[in-house]
Amino acid sequence: MLKSFRTLVLCLGTALAVAGFAGGSADAAVGNPQKVTCMYPVWVGFGPVHLANELGYFKEEGIEVEEILDDDMPNAIAAMERGDIDCYLRTVGEYQGLGRRKETQGIIIGTIDLSTGGDGWAADQSIKSVCDLKGKAIAVEPNLPARLIMQMALKKECNLSIKDTVLTDIAAADAIGVFADPKVVAIGTYEPVLSQVVAAHKDRGAHILTSSKDQKDLILDIIMAHTGELKANPDKYVKFLRAIYRAIDYFNANQEAAIPIIAKQFSITADDFKATLPNFRYTPLAEAKEFIGTVDKEGRVYEIFKETMDLNLEFGSSDVKLLPEDHIDRTIINKLQ
Repeated sequence: MLKSFRTLVLCLGTALAVAGFAGGSADAAVGNPQKVTCMYPVWVGFGPVHLANELGYFKEEGIEVEEILDDDMPNAIAAMERGDIDCYLRTVGEYQGLGRRKETQGIIIGTIDLSTGGDGWAADQSIKSVCDLKGKAIAVEPNLPARLIMQMALKKECNLSIKDTVLTDIAAADAIGVFADPKVVAIGTYEPVLSQVVAAHKDRGAHILTSSKDQKDLILDIIMAHTGELKANPDKYVKFLRAIYRAIDYFNANQEAAIPIIAKQFSITADDFKATLPNFRYTPLAEAKEFIGTVDKEGRVYEIFKETMDLNLEFGSSDVKLLPEDHIDRTIINKLQ
């Protein structure tokens, strides 16, 4: 759902997934009350899982956490359906992807980070606002958060749809090269590629047109639990979340120590990581509770879910309207103090 280094190097995520997941986990995720097998893409926003592991927080909770890096969302959804994994991390909008039904395995139990500028669009000098994109050639990777950002911007600012543009699907990592085509007037991607597009195409007057900074809370990363496993072993998810939010607190208090640990997991330098900090933030427990809500009251994530659902249906990224009450569980996070 990336969110900066969200799909930093697609082949890196694939290679790591093959190395760490070929043939599935030797110790099945589902049915083991002491183990969580968590899959997530190559994006520093998911770093608290690794940080909690390295700091020993999961061990202190009495659980083992296996981490699997994989950028391929269909692969992860299939793995969860098989019971090979019991945790997955993506954006709310990506969670709703084509094919999901009420019965599909996976339910939202927490939040982990929020994009505050890490996803967006670069445009050439002829484009002053998103309204100028009507009938123009634009490009973005399918299901990338940048697509939702553009859909929302067009709807709010011009009462237009992304279907009113001439949209081409690309790989986000190819954005710099694709934008060399003068017919493409705007391109959607993530940081640091977004800034690199602007720097590489100064001759075209490239500039940031819109980003997640302009769309409050729209690009929110969530923690998804295997629905059946959550029902069978809820306590392990309480422990899992507690350790993650402890890791977020540690990060916020000890960035110089925490950043190298997370950066190493994603094969980037500490300086590369630091460059992403203005573009996202981790959600500590208090904020995560505000997003998810209390046992008696729905949180902000319900509205985000509805907003992204409408956008996904409009574009055809979802084919069934999902209801947030069927896909969000507020009980686990509210067991944390």
